[in-house]
Amino acid sequence: MSDTRKLLERIAAFRRRLEATPQLIPEAIPVDSTRDLPAEVEAFRQSLRNLVGCHTVVEEGPLPPLTDRARQLLARAKELLDRQRNLASDPHFSGVMTQDTPDVLVKHHRETVALLESVVRQAQAFPNSPSEQVRLCEGMETTLAVVQTRQEVQERTLVQRKLQADRIDRLANFFTALHMNLPATLQTVAQLAEELLEDARQGQPLRLADVEVTSTHAHADAPGFPAPARFIAAHAINAAQVVARVVPYDYEWAGRPLLPVFTALLMDCGMLAVNVAVLAKTEPLGTDERRLLEAHPKYGAELLLWRFPKIAGPLAAGVASHHERADGTGYPNGLRHADIPSLGRLLRVCDLYTALRENRPYRPAMDSRAALTEVLLMAERGDIDSDFAEYLLHLTFYPVGTIVELLDGRVGRVVAHHGHRLDPRTPARPVVAVLADAEGRLLPHPEYLDLSNTQRGGILRGLSAERARELLGSRYPDWV
Repeated sequence: MSDTRKLLERIAAFRRRLEATPQLIPEAIPVDSTRDLPAEVEAFRQSLRNLVGCHTVVEEGPLPPLTDRARQLLARAKELLDRQRNLASDPHFSGVMTQDTPDVLVKHHRETVALLESVVRQAQAFPNSPSEQVRLCEGMETTLAVVQTRQEVQERTLVQRKLQADRIDRLANFFTALHMNLPATLQTVAQLAEELLEDARQGQPLRLADVEVTSTHAHADAPGFPAPARFIAAHAINAAQVVARVVPYDYEWAGRPLLPVFTALLMDCGMLAVNVAVLAKTEPLGTDERRLLEAHPKYGAELLLWRFPKIAGPLAAGVASHHERADGTGYPNGLRHADIPSLGRLLRVCDLYTALRENRPYRPAMDSRAALTEVLLMAERGDIDSDFAEYLLHLTFYPVGTIVELLDGRVGRVVAHHGHRLDPRTPARPVVAVLADAEGRLLPHPEYLDLSNTQRGGILRGLSAERARELLGSRYPDWV
């Protein structure tokens, strides 16, 4: 009993010492109503007003006395808000803010601003109790972490869009100079070919640009080019990306891949002679219109030989023959079989696959599986080179980056595939990052599924760009 009494006395003495110790966070801080509003809070409010405009009310009421942590978090919120404002002022961003068609980046931006707005409203509702503020600061800190992650996604998306627009404009500028007899150098095109080859070597996703026939500017402040220069440049870059992923598998071109990619970028340079109204038609072309269109390979080859007579010979041969067909029904010269240069046969296959995967005024784009199947069927009929067509199987039915719907309704993104070309199942059994469940609800994080190791399930179809943006754009604008 004496031992118990001594223990209780020691506990009581400890409690008395604890109660006598000053609190680290005092609960009773006198509120000074004359205290100035913290500068960082007012700056945050002003930034929020500038960003969200007059449609959102930012309350002006007094704030409670704030702990140092709360002040630091509000200062952090101000930094993030300034960062968001800088994103929104980027020409590639602000240009889509005014478009009639909703853009995934705009939706992502508005949701991020709403999160930041909630931070200042939360701060205005802080209690006077410092310990309660500490607890609420944890929620504020989590919100700001989410905002920072979303901004990083927006920044990646902008980097991708800028790079794509820059490449298209560089090639459109070359095409325009070529046709207007202005100074032009093939080094510009060679540099672009090297970039596309490097993307392929690094296993970058196959991103196909979608540019309207009538497009003249990447955004309002970007340099302008006469239509259809940007449309033609975008298709050329798309096709060159496919070529860059095919040439490593061909014995003839694997050791010198630059020339095929380089020529793919140039093969449609003669299309600038075609009136943009012809390319924008939604109904079948007339005889004269088709004759003008079918002259573009020959015109492009002659243009290159005229402007660059010392070095354009191999390029011109590929450009002139990229629409020839093995049965002699191609254009412009009706060549047959072995009379068609190897480079022309390679370009024909990649150009056809790329065109099928792009939107056209007269038809929507095919998904990747349907486009590949169509090319393989044409090769089986003898319309195109079967060897080059089979090389497309290395892209698989669903190339890396494709958004797909699984048989059970889930939606995901292809992130890798297996390179067993002789296994007929391989092209349709990639590794998929599942992003949404069968009801379209986004998962908390991607769940990875290797379809080659599963006995059941598979891919139903590739989703259109519009459907992918609708389902995933709010969280993954850099993936759709």
